[in-house]
Amino acid sequence: MAPLGRDPLTINPKYLRAFLTVARTGSVIRASEEVHRAQSAITRSIKELEGGLNAPLFERRAYGMLLTEFGRVLLERVEAAFAEMQAARGGFRAQCPQGRWNDNAPVFSLSLSRQRLLVFVDLIEQRHMGAVADSFGISQPAVSQVLREVEQGIGVTLVSRTPTGITPNGLGLMLSMHIRRALAELRKAEAEVASLQSGVSGQVVVGTLSLGRNRLLPRAIIALTETYPNLKVSTVEGTFEHLAVLLRAGDIDFVLGGLRPPEHMIGLSSEVVVEDMLGVIVRRGHPLTTQAAIGFADLERARWVLPQRGTSTRTALELSLRERSLKAPSVIVETADIAITRGLLIGSEFLTAASPHLFQHEIDAGELEVLPLPLPASRRGIGIVQRSDSKPSIAARLLMEGIRQIHLL
Repeated sequence: MAPLGRDPLTINPKYLRAFLTVARTGSVIRASEEVHRAQSAITRSIKELEGGLNAPLFERRAYGMLLTEFGRVLLERVEAAFAEMQAARGGFRAQCPQGRWNDNAPVFSLSLSRQRLLVFVDLIEQRHMGAVADSFGISQPAVSQVLREVEQGIGVTLVSRTPTGITPNGLGLMLSMHIRRALAELRKAEAEVASLQSGVSGQVVVGTLSLGRNRLLPRAIIALTETYPNLKVSTVEGTFEHLAVLLRAGDIDFVLGGLRPPEHMIGLSSEVVVEDMLGVIVRRGHPLTTQAAIGFADLERARWVLPQRGTSTRTALELSLRERSLKAPSVIVETADIAITRGLLIGSEFLTAASPHLFQHEIDAGELEVLPLPLPASRRGIGIVQRSDSKPSIAARLLMEGIRQIHLL
């Protein structure tokens, strides 16, 4: 299964501990001694990984095993994946009584098969064994067995069984999140190895908010794919809260849009690409555009199309009017839909308050205009949001740099 349109995972995580140990010790013999496995098993694990990636990970020398360029790329991502699982182990240590759980459970070293890890994550997300079984083309008992294997390995209960499905507890949710992040690192490893083999390739998944979606991102994607035709871009739309969950889980590479206050950014980092300020937008030829002079008092008689009360846009407009001792706007239509708002503005004398970025095509085409009434209280940044500890893939780094360059043009 490939969440959110990502390519399926090729790497089998159960071979990674052997790879990591050989990379650190430089020797199959020393790795065998450290992990207490036969040398033949260590060698077989390395060959399985090399076969799956179709790339040599080590140079076999008389004095030991030397990482190739492909191996170094994989090592960085594997270390990040294991760091996620170490964080999961730390979460259990903090929440479980000493001696009541297994610190060396196979899941913490990603020693389960690729499908078992994916099934577990999907089950925690979907919370229904039948739905997960259908997704993977396996039986419900097989799904149940995966859950039982993970729980018995750790020695704690991770979900509550109900007649309609399962309900994960805090430990189950925490473990699933770290596994998802670890698997995301492995997908990045696969993309980066492929890039080394055939020029820059891979996939970047962007969470998009309304600001930045109409102009910044499309122009950056066009420039990126013209330069690197083997790159693919997927977008995921939603509220900031929804996209932040996916970002923290590693299911998307970064979010582009209006930046949020610090209290919404725990575990995330933000970068301002461009400053934005709301404008009062009307159709070309609107009566207000033909006046010799226009002031905020003229807005009291206007009929508005605005998003719902409590949204940042509506609040900023109401504050700007209140600062000038003017009454609240007369809202005839409440909608946050850009297409509906566009149609109403072009076909009537309605006004809206919005970022000009959202209607840039219509403004450039002369269909809409921005009235010369600045709303400085609405100033905010449009930019890029990442996980604070993220290591972006090559594809993600290139697209983010493209977005920055668009702003500089």
